Amino acid sequence: MPMKPETNLYKRLKENLPSSHITRIESRVNLGIPDCLIAFPHGEFVMVELKVVRRGRQINLSPHQVAFHAKHADLRCPTFILVQYQPTGTVHRKKSELLLYGNEQAVELTRLGVDAEPIARWDHGAINWIELRRHLLES
Repeated sequence: MPMKPETNLYKRLKENLPSSHITRIESRVNLGIPDCLIAFPHGEFVMVELKVVRRGRQINLSPHQVAFHAKHADLRCPTFILVQYQPTGTVHRKKSELLLYGNEQAVELTRLGVDAEPIARWDHGAINWIELRRHLLES
């Protein structure tokens, strides 16, 4: 069975944030819960939804996912959406970008997709994992 594109993104995240513990969450019970729970040293936790966009510019967040992120934004609890965007017509993942969005942007993402301004953006081959970690922790 082929792997979902988000699985590859999860593996890259896990490999490149070595001082953290990342738990992959697969839940059919609590719809909308993000894909990853990331624990950092000193008791800091964040949740991250992983999305891969290969066609078009839309980020397919379900209504449950939007509600989860919006609720946690209201509570000032850090959740994020990490998007690997591969522009239509490019066949190599190396042409992709990694885009990081905050939970308060969930509604905007359903309207604008990857045209929404991310918190941070990196080219595939130049991802600054230390900077990504900093963004996740400074929420």
